[in-house]
Amino acid sequence: MNLPQGASFVAYRTDKGKIVVASARCCHAGSNLAEGSVVGENIRCPLHGWEFGPNGICRNIPTGDEIPVWARQRIYPAEEIGGHVFFFNRPKANFSLPFYEGVDPAKLIAAEPFELVVEAPWYIASSNGFDLQHFRFSHDRKLVGEPVISSPAEYARRIVADFDVVGHSWRDQLTRAFSGPRVKMEVTDWCGNFILVRARFRRTTSYGLMTSRPLENNRTLARVIVFVERSGWSLLDRINAAIRRDFIRAFLRPDVERTAGLVYHRKRFIESDRTLCDYLDWLEGIHKKGNGS
Repeated sequence: MNLPQGASFVAYRTDKGKIVVASARCCHAGSNLAEGSVVGENIRCPLHGWEFGPNGICRNIPTGDEIPVWARQRIYPAEEIGGHVFFFNRPKANFSLPFYEGVDPAKLIAAEPFELVVEAPWYIASSNGFDLQHFRFSHDRKLVGEPVISSPAEYARRIVADFDVVGHSWRDQLTRAFSGPRVKMEVTDWCGNFILVRARFRRTTSYGLMTSRPLENNRTLARVIVFVERSGWSLLDRINAAIRRDFIRAFLRPDVERTAGLVYHRKRFIESDRTLCDYLDWLEGIHKKGNGS
């Protein structure tokens, strides 16, 4: 979904622990609430001291004036997972915050996020997981059988495929030795800008969450969070998460270079592009629906 032009946001945690995401510019005179302060359950404007509650409604004006009916900030649905806050960019969310099916977020630990700038539009960056020609040719992975495509929810598209790890790099050799020689990749794409990836090896499972944000000049900022399952040993879990983060970042970096300047022309798609074409049609359809067109 597209953000309002020039939109800015402020996020804060109330004294009771509630996460709140609101429009950042104060409805009174436009001061930046991100420069304000949290007072109990409210956020206080740094310029005139107006206080707004978690529902966005003004609760206090220090001068004692009657609070106008228009004195409220727009509030956005927000949730926290693994120490990261996510919010829907409309006052009402079209769906609850997605996560890996059957997985309790509390049983995973997150590594430090990393970011990649892709020199291509956001919809091209998000379509990577549905480009089967790319999968068959890149990453030193051999596709085994045919992928299974499904739509597990109204705004979600999923692809599940098996791959043999056939590369000769030291990372691939370690992967085969410690995780296993075959991986089942599950990519669940929500609206093209929230993507959950689960990689199941014989002896371990890795989790990756990628969000994408359009930048100027048809560029995309991809932010990736890597999760691993908790073992009960805090230090070992952090080391494990850091190692997986390094492996996944190295796995994705070549795609950033290969995707630079990429352009899709529908008339140049061939039969092997069918899965990619279907994905782009699906993506266009849900965005039209989400925007009310």
